[in-house]
Amino acid sequence: MIETTVKGKIVIAGAGVTGLMAALRIKQLDPGAEIVIFDKADRPGGMYQSIEYPGGRVFDHGMHVIYESCNPVVDDLYREVMDEQDWHIYENNEKDIAGLFFRGRLQDYSHYVDLRSFNEAEKKQFLGDFMLNLEADSVDSGRSARQLLLSQFGNEIVEAVHRPLVQALYGMSVEEADRFVVKATALERVILFNPDTMLDLMQSGKIRSRLAFPDQLNLPPYRTNDQKALYPRRFGMKHFIERLEGAVRQQGVEILTNIASLTLHCPSNRVNSVTIAGKNGDSKEVATSTLLWTIGWPGMAHALGVDMSGISMTRGPKVVYANLVFDKPPEMGRLYYIYCYDPGFAAFRVTNYTNYCPAASVDGFPVCVELWPSRLGLEASQLPDEQCLALVMDELRRMGIITDSHKLEFSAIENKGGEFPLPSLANTAGIREIKKRVLDKGVNNIEVAGIMADDDLFFIPDILNHAFSVIEKTFTDENRK
Repeated sequence: MIETTVKGKIVIAGAGVTGLMAALRIKQLDPGAEIVIFDKADRPGGMYQSIEYPGGRVFDHGMHVIYESCNPVVDDLYREVMDEQDWHIYENNEKDIAGLFFRGRLQDYSHYVDLRSFNEAEKKQFLGDFMLNLEADSVDSGRSARQLLLSQFGNEIVEAVHRPLVQALYGMSVEEADRFVVKATALERVILFNPDTMLDLMQSGKIRSRLAFPDQLNLPPYRTNDQKALYPRRFGMKHFIERLEGAVRQQGVEILTNIASLTLHCPSNRVNSVTIAGKNGDSKEVATSTLLWTIGWPGMAHALGVDMSGISMTRGPKVVYANLVFDKPPEMGRLYYIYCYDPGFAAFRVTNYTNYCPAASVDGFPVCVELWPSRLGLEASQLPDEQCLALVMDELRRMGIITDSHKLEFSAIENKGGEFPLPSLANTAGIREIKKRVLDKGVNNIEVAGIMADDDLFFIPDILNHAFSVIEKTFTDENRK
């Protein structure tokens, strides 16, 4: 049960999936808890909220499928919010059907880099160095992406593949990259062998952690969990968000949106109250027992007035969404999405919604292209919609995803998206320093969960597992003793 000796409400900063799910979990632990959630957006859901256009067209913010956390407390909650029959549920090899555009070829069999496309001499060098490296003693790579990649593959592969790839994607050297770049961009494995050879090699866990099976739909059952992927049967992740918001409100939780600013009142080592100001000029002060912060350490530091001098953070690639509808399916086979790793492209990811939500094709075939204009040296804010659309159409043709016979029936450019976090060593050091300065404030009734609350917390399964762990420690009497 939540501690009741301290008067005030539980205030949650952020009405994204983390904040909303956290509110439900707290209510499970103590149905009598009083909770207020606030967010700067005009509606809850964060990046899991859908974009709606006149005429009923709906798009998500790129690729958003919910992957289970393999934690029954989290995963059962998804089914409580939305009935089983209202979900598409994908498992085993159909959980995540992803591809890659690499070295001028569209890989429809795996999203891992395929080294079989290199010439014979290069492949021999890769293999020889890989096998020698496999026998070497493992070395702690710390936060260095280069050291982690070297320990995985050896110098030949890292220099020929990962160095130019990281530079093309993020505009930084592999020496500057944090190890999180390996996880964020699916670089932890490469393809070196055909399926028959890999069937034998995959008996070794050391091999499986480095080399990918080159046929994802026929991947042998070596999984360590039965994680599933969930997507609403009706097109648009908004259908889950609406159910989630409804479940939260039904529990008596107050959700405040369109928030312009907040002020934390901390006369001692506690937040006694929070003043929440709306964009319309209204404000309210909420007596606070606990503040659960789900929107990042930099925002927390700003709210507490932490001195940020000497901390330098580099912003990541600005994301632009090109939402398109074609008269026929894109040439992507069964793929849900592909990454584009080749230089000379602004596209980072292309999503084919129909392949995991058939209802998406009721009125044409929707496709989303997530662009990082900085990859081409372009400034997103200075990119006119017409130029952006022409760029997208050209790149889709060059990747073979559409042909001249595809007719574009609808297009919209969303140029107000956020930024992809830049996974650099400098930024990791900056976040750690911000976290230290926040904790040095000694405010003892603030808990931080959500994206990047801890090292490598980026994907929703990890985020929710961490958030629920924080809630268990914070809001149960047993763990307070």
